[in-house]
Amino acid sequence: MFFNTDASYNALQVNVQKRMSRGFQFGGSYTFGKGIDNDSATIAGDAFGNSITSWFWFDPKISRAVSDFNITHSSAINGLWDVPGLKSLHGPAGALVNGWELGTILKLNSGIPTTPLIDGDPLGVENNGSDTFGIPDRVAGCDPVNHNFKSNPGGVTLGYINYSCFTPPTAPASFAAQCSGFPKAASPAPAGTVYCSNLLGNAGRNSIIGPSLVNLDFSVYKNFAVRKVSESASVQFRAEFFNILNRANFSPPLPFFGAHQALIFDPDGSPSGAGGLQSLVTQPRDIQFALKLIW
Repeated sequence: MFFNTDASYNALQVNVQKRMSRGFQFGGSYTFGKGIDNDSATIAGDAFGNSITSWFWFDPKISRAVSDFNITHSSAINGLWDVPGLKSLHGPAGALVNGWELGTILKLNSGIPTTPLIDGDPLGVENNGSDTFGIPDRVAGCDPVNHNFKSNPGGVTLGYINYSCFTPPTAPASFAAQCSGFPKAASPAPAGTVYCSNLLGNAGRNSIIGPSLVNLDFSVYKNFAVRKVSESASVQFRAEFFNILNRANFSPPLPFFGAHQALIFDPDGSPSGAGGLQSLVTQPRDIQFALKLIW
């Protein structure tokens, strides 16, 4: 629904596969990719929770950045092991020792991006939709991510975002007459500059990468031969453990929903204090048992 926009995707993809032999099979894949666009969703409805849909139509270069759905690194590893048994055993002992299988799937990928924002409509563009926004300035050389967010969720770094890496937008002091200020900014503007709420900051769209994902599934199978039915008939008992490590995989700080986690400043320039990660992209550990008849 926006003209003069485009998207591109480039990737390196590697796949390795070992077919079942000697009771073992293995598969692995890795993708190193990058998607770039001016806008990943539409103004008819947000396609992604981390999306800003109503960017400036008159200059798409302002919003050109990695896509809302961009995942730089993505890999998956799976394996299945037919555990060797003692074929000489029969009866209850053979049923206990033989027929075991172990399987696993490991999923690893880097996070998806999100955009740091100033609450309200500091630019005065009178966007009455869900995407009223301003963009702060980024402190050069400062890492915007608190990588210790699980162990140290508070303090100077509120949750996942290192808020000390952002300031309200600034302009040269000669622009003071054209700038509306931030009256409650935590500290004065650097020497020779003034805060300018009607200026778009340089932090940019999708400039913060969300938490990475690590998910390990594990399964144990036990096969019981049922010769009275047929030579190939068996009953399989399955125990499957999804997210067996019970790892909390968080979505990135979201710009508009819930507590507005990606808001850096309030409209007056005071720190928003939003912070925190509040939603998961995987379920907690889930265990299921099943019986499967094969004939």
